[in-house]
Parts: sequence; C-alpha cells; structure tokens
Amino acid sequence: MEYLRKLFIISFYAIIAITFVAGGFLQLIIGFPNTLLTYISIFIILFFITAYYYTKQIVILNRVVLWFLAFGFLIVLSALTNLTSGLKTVLYLLFFLLPLGVYLFFRINKKEGYISQLFINRLFLIIACVQLPLMMLQKIAYPVLVQINRSGQGIIEADIMFGTFFLKADHALGLFLLLNVFNILENNKNKEITKYPVLIFLYLAFTILYSESNISKLILILISVYSIYKIVPRKLKLIGFFIALAFSTVFISQIKKIKPVQSEIHFIYNEYNKEKSIRNFERGIAKRPQVLIAYATHVPLKIIGDGPYSYFNILKGKFTNTQHFSQIIWSYADLGILGLLLLFILLFRLAKSLDVPRYQTIFVFSVLCTYAFMTTIFGDIGIMVTVFGIFKQSTN
Repeated sequence: MEYLRKLFIISFYAIIAITFVAGGFLQLIIGFPNTLLTYISIFIILFFITAYYYTKQIVILNRVVLWFLAFGFLIVLSALTNLTSGLKTVLYLLFFLLPLGVYLFFRINKKEGYISQLFINRLFLIIACVQLPLMMLQKIAYPVLVQINRSGQGIIEADIMFGTFFLKADHALGLFLLLNVFNILENNKNKEITKYPVLIFLYLAFTILYSESNISKLILILISVYSIYKIVPRKLKLIGFFIALAFSTVFISQIKKIKPVQSEIHFIYNEYNKEKSIRNFERGIAKRPQVLIAYATHVPLKIIGDGPYSYFNILKGKFTNTQHFSQIIWSYADLGILGLLLLFILLFRLAKSLDVPRYQTIFVFSVLCTYAFMTTIFGDIGIMVTVFGIFKQSTN
C-alpha cells in the first residue's frame, strides 16, 4: 500500500538523520542524551512495524524472532529472580527491542521493496566518505567545540572526532566504515555501488586509520590481506602454503629470539594469567580479557545472572566493578550463562539471516562477536542499522 511505502521512507530518513547525520551534533550543541535519541529511533521503528502488521495482517515469526523472544523472556526472568527494579528492567529491554526492531524494519523493506538495496549502499557510501574531512575539522576545532559542549560528558581530543555519528561512538563509526570497505570489495562486482572501488577503498582505509577505533584498524588489515590473497593465482597460493608450512617452525623459533617479541610475550604472560586477572578484577581495574579469565576461574558460575543492569547501574551511571561496555561481559554478569549462550545464538542467527554467501556470513558473525566484546552492540542503533542496512536481508 502506498501510505506504508511513504511511512517507511519517512521513517528510514528520520533514523538515518538521527543516527548517521545529526545525532552527535544534537548531543554536543543542544545536549540531547544518547539514550533519548536511541529511544526516539526505536519508537519510529516500532511505530512503522506496528502500522505494517496492522495493515497487512502479517506477523513475521521465524527463528530470529523466536530466539529474541527467548532473550526477552530471560531478561524478565532474571529481573524477577533478582528483584530488579521495574525501571531498570524496562530500560534493559532496549537490548531486546532495538536489534529485533532494526532486523524486522529492514526485513520488511527487503520483502516489500520500498527502498532498493543499491540506493541504501550508495547512500551509506556517501555518508562514509564525508567522515574524514569532518573528523579533521573536529580535531582542529577541538578547543572551540569543548567550550560549546553541552552533552554533559567529559570530552577529550580523541572523543571529538565523531564525524556525523554519536559522541564517543568510535566502534559504531569504525564498523560503519569497515563494512562499507568490505561491501565495495565483495559486493561491487559490476561497479554499481561505485565505479572507483580501488580509490574509495584507499580513501576509506585511510579514514579508518585516522579514526580512534583500534579494533576496526585490525580488522581492516585482515580484510586487506584477504583481498590480496584472493587475487593471487591458485598455484602460487599452494606453493606459498607449502613454503610457509616448511619454514614455519624455524621462523617462529627465530621470531621468539627477537627482544621486542620476547618482551611482548612476557607482558602477555604476566598480564593475562589467572592470579593477575583475579587480583585486578577484585580491585576493579581488570581489562576485558582479565574479566573473562576471572569469571571463568574465580567467580562462581552464574546461571541467570544478577539481574538487568547489575554490572552497570544505569540509574546511578556507575559500574559495580570494572568499567567496561561489553555486550558479552554484561550478558554473563546480568543474565548468566543462559544469557551468554542466547547472545551468541542471536549473533549467529542474525548473521545467517543476511542474504550473503556463506563466507560473508562467517565474516559478519565474527565481526559481531568481536564488537560485542568491545561494546554493547544491542544498545547501539548505529551498529544495528549499519549491519542490516548494508547487507541484504534474506526473506526465506
């Protein structure tokens, strides 16, 4: 129906404007909280989905939706078991509503064809290309921008390079740039997205290296190495493999003799052992890997966790232990081993729901797991819209 198409288009542009264009500036200049902007986006998405279901009398009920319903049920169960306040529980349901809503929003678009995938890819690429000059300007204008900062957040020079994204959304910006790079390398065979893939690749690669997301830089290197590997003739690949296999033992033994490498190995061994991890965890200064080690070796097994927002008290804005935003760590602390298991199942089902080749499914799943360790991806509208906007949804 025509009004549904118009409603989707309006909703789509509103979400893009909030998430990828104006969000950060609204935070910085006016003082709009990140959470408020995210909930406005969720409301827009759920309003469209409700209108679509009411008009079409169609309910999407597949494996992804069922696993999300299980995730939502576990949140409520953990809250009731741990006597978590109703406000905390409602706010925590963001991690259920946001990814499910974005998934359904773009799945409906795939089914109905309101906006073509090619148009979305081109739009996202334009937004990606704008980030570098803006980040450069923001870095230069840091002293001025700090003076007009009304976000209520302390901002250092690294935080000010937010481009057009939310403040302190380094991972969302990095992932957006990264998936645009991957898209033009893997899904631009006929040069429909861009006629200059090599030039755009180099430009966006430099943008990522200029940004503050180190994990995005690491994944960029892996993508680049893989892209070079793909164009190498098959015979050379086989020869190179056997040469590498033959000399690997000698190479590794020689590498270990280099002093900087020895120092790095010594640092890793001393930093990420059981005793150091537990000690830092109890002091509240553990790094993310140390938190995992402490949970695995010291903290009693959590079945359904300590309740929504037990790791981070959202009402007080304070962490109860180490100060890490991590979907993986939060899921285990708040929802227990069941929550952690459901999280990985959801990440896999979301990756598998995309209409892409199997190797791209594996790539997306790996990337989602990586970013889930580094940030709370189910609460990040930028990350969710990026993943389901760039890749085609399967309607099977």
